[in-house]
Amino acid sequence: MPYWMKSLWLPFLFIASVQAAPLQKIFTDWQITCNNLNYCVARNIPGDNGLVMSLSRYAGVNDRPLLRIDYGNRYTGDLKGAALQDNLLLDQQRLRPDFKHWTVEPHHLVTAHPIAIDEFLTQIIDADNIQITWRPQSTISLHGLKAALLLMDDIQGRVGSLSAWVKRGSRSVWDVPPEPAAPLMRLPGRPAAPLTREETTGLIDYGTWRVNADECSLDPMRREVSVAPLTDSKALLLVSCEMGAYNMIDLAFEVTRSQPWQSRRLTLSLPFASPGRNDRQLEIINAEYDAANAQLYTYAKGRGLGDCGIATRWQFNGQEFALAEYAEEGTCDAWHGSDDWPTLWVSQRPSPP
Repeated sequence: MPYWMKSLWLPFLFIASVQAAPLQKIFTDWQITCNNLNYCVARNIPGDNGLVMSLSRYAGVNDRPLLRIDYGNRYTGDLKGAALQDNLLLDQQRLRPDFKHWTVEPHHLVTAHPIAIDEFLTQIIDADNIQITWRPQSTISLHGLKAALLLMDDIQGRVGSLSAWVKRGSRSVWDVPPEPAAPLMRLPGRPAAPLTREETTGLIDYGTWRVNADECSLDPMRREVSVAPLTDSKALLLVSCEMGAYNMIDLAFEVTRSQPWQSRRLTLSLPFASPGRNDRQLEIINAEYDAANAQLYTYAKGRGLGDCGIATRWQFNGQEFALAEYAEEGTCDAWHGSDDWPTLWVSQRPSPP
């Protein structure tokens, strides 16, 4: 029996896979993020010096590892300088990996080859830093890399196996827990009927003037109100209630589509505790609703640049909103935008009939 299976036997119960709690954690100069499927990605921080190395890996046997070194990103654009391939230093000495199984571009080095990744990690894992010969201030600190990869191995059940990146042992590469199944989203039975002009006008008026001032501090004349159909009898009302420099805090209500208006405050509850917080209630910020797909989006910027923060997507299932996707970048270092933030929660949609 595989080692990981033995650890999962309980009286009268067998657990098919191990699902760790989503996390985002920093070890010195490395940040690691793992989601509900035990997919993990680690990168050096901060990335605002232009040079970043990242490693990602899926859980299970089909781990699809990926290692990349990038100089420049969407914020910096193309940077000047010689090719990375011939100009890397490891602790002030020339670093010359075997690039046979790498995709080599002037400022981007990428490999998904397991042996190439193992060989590269063996070279660098106990070193201090990687630099560029012609721009020494662009540095990849390696302090914290080993701890981040050890945590990744631990979450994916690889410690003591031949597939571990840090504490490798004699267990077979096949002897690892499978990837947990992604939560299956439940969709509404059918699309809600579009709002009529009268319904829209009445609901916007209700949201602008009749929402309790104790709940919404923004002056009614400055509120932004949007309405969309949830069901044939209920609508979603989004009211902007507090304005910041780059974020708008919204209140969400489920409201009847006909008078007399009856509303119920909606809250969004996470299925896990997000990094650094104990409260599972998510504040609704910069919300947008896609009525065609019955999905609610939130986007909380950590700063005006939009390089850090929290982005979520929620699926309305006919009764409530369930979390479909949660991405967070806790490090504000001008490395990537919200489309590339690491995920802590993912799901799958039902297959078409």
